[in-house]
Amino acid sequence: MCSEKIRVAAWPKNKNRKNNPYNYLLYEAMAGLAEVSEFDHRGMRMSGEQILHLHWPDKVVADKRKWRMIWRSWRLRSAIKKLQRRGGKVVWTVHNLRPHKLRHPVLAAKLFEKFIALVDGLVFLSNESRELFYGVYPAAKGIPSVVTPHIHFGDYYRLQSDKTICRESLGLAEDDTALLMFGKISEHKGLWELVEAKREAGLDKVSVIVAGSANDDPVTQKGIAAAQSSTSFIVEQGRIPTAQVGAFFSLADGVILPYTAILNSGTAMLALSLNKPVIAPKIGSFSALAQEFGSDWVYLYEAPLDAVKLTHACKWLEARKQQKDMSCAETLSYCAPDTVAKATVAFYRGLLDNFGVQLPKVAPKQ
Repeated sequence: MCSEKIRVAAWPKNKNRKNNPYNYLLYEAMAGLAEVSEFDHRGMRMSGEQILHLHWPDKVVADKRKWRMIWRSWRLRSAIKKLQRRGGKVVWTVHNLRPHKLRHPVLAAKLFEKFIALVDGLVFLSNESRELFYGVYPAAKGIPSVVTPHIHFGDYYRLQSDKTICRESLGLAEDDTALLMFGKISEHKGLWELVEAKREAGLDKVSVIVAGSANDDPVTQKGIAAAQSSTSFIVEQGRIPTAQVGAFFSLADGVILPYTAILNSGTAMLALSLNKPVIAPKIGSFSALAQEFGSDWVYLYEAPLDAVKLTHACKWLEARKQQKDMSCAETLSYCAPDTVAKATVAFYRGLLDNFGVQLPKVAPKQ
């Protein structure tokens, strides 16, 4: 039985690769162990898969139209129940504690709790995130779960680095300490708090690069406007092409993530994958990250960020810059995609086996 590949429908498998290659790298590493296809989230259909692996199911309840939220939730639940009737299992990797940007939060919460009640297995990216999740959804404690590390991004971005992005092209002085705030900017990412802390702290030899697209909510736009009007900030607004991601990280001395709320951070793992230290608040999974990688790589402060905390963080970064040839490669090896893929497939098999389900013999896809 174990020699047969498990058939998995993943949502998403690699459709989000341009914005976040997490899923692409995970399922590429899983190729020798499982046959993974992209879940038809529009038709909510599967064709003989034994596992439905969801990553951001909150998208179902994030619609601005109530009728569509209800309709899509009903169709997803119907697809799940059909899968379970033939012995399949649904697995959810919990990337977020709660859905973001909900138009109808009360209805969304009810629909989401109904979804959670149908989940057969939960994958968490840290013990801290599992405990935080149980604090919000205590009934989920009875659902089988596993903790796997957030996979590292290895050379995915480094090998595609665009050499035209450099300090000179951005107008960044060679002797400045450069902090990078990278990724999609939204209300909970703390850009406004960072701008205010930098303004009050001064730190004339510290520049901040903000690179990524921005949401249109008032708080985010307020932060973007403030950053654009400051000579200490360099704002590259818009989706950063894959070929430029590695370049932005290579010219930075450190990555700052001044989030006001977070469960897991792919940007933090991306920074460490590219040998860049991280400055972040002591919330969500950042504490676990600090324990894994140590104080040479992850600097934590008590949220919220202010001028004093930013000053101390920059002093840490400046002192750290004096150390040569630092690498976190050994720690990153525990986060390798193939390691996480093996653990994930073992979890699939455990869910199927523990409930007495035999893997059906299925014809390969044409």
